[in-house]
Amino acid sequence: MSWMKIDGSVIMTVSGLGKRMLSDERTTHEELPAPREVEGLVVAPGRAVMRALVGFLRGEGINVRTVADAEGAFEEALLHPPDVVLIDDRVPPSGGIDLVLRLKANVRTHFVPTILCTLNDLRRERVRALAAGVDAVFAPSTDIEERRARVWALLRTRALYRRIDRLQRTQRNEIVDRRQWLSHFLHDLKGQIGALAANVEYLDRFAPDPSDARYADFKSSIEDTRGIFEQVKAAVRTVLDYDRFETGQLVPRDDRFRLGDAAAEPIETLRRLSTMAERSLSAFAPSPERERMLYGDRELVACAILNLGMAALRRSAVHSELAVEIAETDAGMRFRVASPGAPLQPSERINIFAPYGRHAAGSAMYGFGLALARALIELSQGTLWVEDLPSGGCAFVFELSMKRAGARPVRSPNTRVQGRVEPPEQP
Repeated sequence: MSWMKIDGSVIMTVSGLGKRMLSDERTTHEELPAPREVEGLVVAPGRAVMRALVGFLRGEGINVRTVADAEGAFEEALLHPPDVVLIDDRVPPSGGIDLVLRLKANVRTHFVPTILCTLNDLRRERVRALAAGVDAVFAPSTDIEERRARVWALLRTRALYRRIDRLQRTQRNEIVDRRQWLSHFLHDLKGQIGALAANVEYLDRFAPDPSDARYADFKSSIEDTRGIFEQVKAAVRTVLDYDRFETGQLVPRDDRFRLGDAAAEPIETLRRLSTMAERSLSAFAPSPERERMLYGDRELVACAILNLGMAALRRSAVHSELAVEIAETDAGMRFRVASPGAPLQPSERINIFAPYGRHAAGSAMYGFGLALARALIELSQGTLWVEDLPSGGCAFVFELSMKRAGARPVRSPNTRVQGRVEPPEQP
């Protein structure tokens, strides 16, 4: 047994058998231990033509399977994709080019190299074959050396494709495994954070007497710790909820609720966090008896409001006031949270609703929060956008319709859809 290298591919010659084997890997400095036998498929209508094409491939050490018609060749290629296909242009029922079109149109055989063997040496026929997707054309003017060179060039490309395809499959499996691990880890982390928060509440029962000089510092530390736990729990929940959305597990309920009621608890949480961050928060909403009812999932809308408010809080300037407003529109109800501060940069505006990324230093979970808010509002048949403030900063705004609508299909996680950055046109 001996080894040879041809243009970075490893080929093994087996003494006594005369076969060559092409590795799936490419290397320049090392020999690979487990090369794979090369499989060829010959499609030809007659015994004489079949014998010539089979003899050519076997002379190159390639294993050969034979089929006499296009339909059988297509089925064979789907069941056992070869490394190279030699097709006679007279193959029944409709010719070799028609078979090439079918092979190239199928995802399983699209990257299998195809060679069309023809007795027609006209240039326009070669161009027609190449336009159909043929990787090489063997005409009477193509000598044996060129045929060998083209076959092995295509086989090297095929080996490289197989390697890349195998790596991609491995990476996809690894991503799924890591995603499952992260989901389990976050669930455990959420429980541990809850336990710590419960311990802090227990410690609060042993606060010093109000007349003690340490009382103010103790209560301030307790409040700060509560705020930190709230932020961490919200961040963990955001990651878990977005994973549920991407995997199609986040299905909204169809309930009736008031937007002011859904926003009440998130607004109180944001008010506490604003105080901790040396900001203030004002909120305006119509009285419950004057507010019209909406259809949708109240919990999901409340989660979206909390994430929008936390994003606005992170963007706001120190000692500024966040303004929350709930108002009725012609089509439904509108929520708006204004965040005074630095204006949106063009690059940030483009990707502001992108889930994977950080928009500013120290803004961990910022992108996930806005991406989840967008997903939840869209699942609720609403529209989300961002507006610039005249004095600097921005406002996150969404509008929900009061009309009941059919269930909206969950968007595929591979579909990249950005939320609006400008308000919708008014009718």
